[in-house]
Amino acid sequence: MPYFTESQRRAIVGDIVVLVALTVVGFATHLTLDAFGRMAVTLVASLLAWGAVAPFLDVYSPAVIDEPRAIWRVGWAWLLAAPLATFLRGAILGRDIPPVFVVVTILVNGFGLVLWRVALGWSLARRYRVGSSSTSSPR
Repeated sequence: MPYFTESQRRAIVGDIVVLVALTVVGFATHLTLDAFGRMAVTLVASLLAWGAVAPFLDVYSPAVIDEPRAIWRVGWAWLLAAPLATFLRGAILGRDIPPVFVVVTILVNGFGLVLWRVALGWSLARRYRVGSSSTSSPR
């Protein structure tokens, strides 16, 4: 069984939560929350594509999670994963995917993932600063 650090677990769970939330929000903005099957297919396709691409671009390595300057990797990974996700969605649903759907998926989900990872990095950096200052105080 693979071992993940706490920050890796938080990144994985957070990425999943972001993709779930943005999928639900997307369907809600189109007033199609009752299309549960299409929503499930969209979500599963996004998760599968993200799961296939993200590890190969090391977005779960501690060096990327803990280093704010490496956040570009998350955006780059989603830029590659989104077309795969939309292709999978189209293949499963037996539908053509309009190019605008691919672009919107890249922009919205990419922004959500990057924003979440910035927040995670900030939280981890703050935790490290607080933890290191409390252990090094002269007492």
